[in-house]
Amino acid sequence: MFERIVAAIDDDAFRRKRVIEATRELAAARQSTVTVAHILELERRAATGRPTTITAAPPRLEDEALAKALVEEALAALREAGVNAKGVVRSGGGSPTAKELLSIAGEADADLIIVGDRGAHLSDLLLGGVAYRIVHAARCPVLLVR
Repeated sequence: MFERIVAAIDDDAFRRKRVIEATRELAAARQSTVTVAHILELERRAATGRPTTITAAPPRLEDEALAKALVEEALAALREAGVNAKGVVRSGGGSPTAKELLSIAGEADADLIIVGDRGAHLSDLLLGGVAYRIVHAARCPVLLVR
């Protein structure tokens, strides 16, 4: 069990560090392979459901080069511990982040997803945060790191 892990990271340094620490410890102990996944943040619709701007494709809120650097940093930490790891950076392409992460987990045939929790926010309670959506839709166990 836990032979193929997907570790979902974002641009929050504290949360990313916690996810990588948990992933490194578990993967090293179980000799798991890891896919470090990061989904580029896109402009989201306002609470009304209408686009906040009218464009053909949602503009990115973060730089792709920065996202790749975050994944490379995570891969270096895992590989230093002897963990076999690869990285994936994707644009949501209009899809919710959770849906894209679940797609990556399916492609990797993951038997565990590790994701950081940003804590309770009103918008998460009303709309469902990424971690909440992953926990409720994943087909494998999810380790929620705080």
